[in-house]
This record gives sequence, C-alpha cells and structure tokens, in this order.
Amino acid sequence: MSLKALLAVALGGGIGSALRYGVNFVVVARFGPGFPFGTFLINITGSLLIGIVAELAATSSVGMAPLLRLFLAVGVLGGYTTFSTFALDTVTLVGDRTLGMATLYVLASVALGVVAAFAGQVLVRLAMR
Repeated sequence: MSLKALLAVALGGGIGSALRYGVNFVVVARFGPGFPFGTFLINITGSLLIGIVAELAATSSVGMAPLLRLFLAVGVLGGYTTFSTFALDTVTLVGDRTLGMATLYVLASVALGVVAAFAGQVLVRLAMR
C-alpha cells in the first residue's frame, strides 16, 4: 500500500461520505424517517456506479489508472454506499416489530443492487460500441 493510494482512498471516502449524508438528508426531509428510503436509494445508486467504475477499469481501451479506480471505487463509492447502515436499519425495523417491512427492505435492496451493478456494466458496454 502506497501513501498515494491511501490518500486517494481517504480523499474519496470523505467525498463519498459527504455525498451519502447529503443524499440521505434530502430524502429523509422529503419522505420522512419511517422507511429508510435514503439508505435504499444510496445502496442502489452506489451499486449502479460501482458497476460502471468496475467495467471502465476492466476495459483496456479506457485505460483507467489504478489510483483513479481506488479513488472512485474504494474511496468515493466505499464512503457513499451504506451497507453497514443498511444492516443497522434492518435491525431497527426488526426491533420496531416491522418484520414485513424489514424483509421487503432487505430483499429489494439486495436484488435491485445486483441488478443496478449489472446495468452499470451493460451501460458502459453499450456506450463503448
């Protein structure tokens, strides 16, 4: 691990965390705190974006530098996506005795996150044709 890599991840993580806070703040202000829509939206958009970054990094014609991939995927998107918050939100929903809502939240987050990551890769492949 180099100092440049560590700084790229740290800087990206700060940016991603600030984005996560801002997006969640806006969504909670709009929809209220009942269902964790902010975390849900962040997980889906983060999954889409990480699919895009991964595909761009794997595509040799784009030539994404390893340091840029670290900054974006590990730093920005690592700070932005919130699966640790997702786990806590799920535990909170279960603790509130809303097992049905907790189950829906888990299933929809995971399924749509996987679909969004795949869609990100497909979007890049289509754009590169």
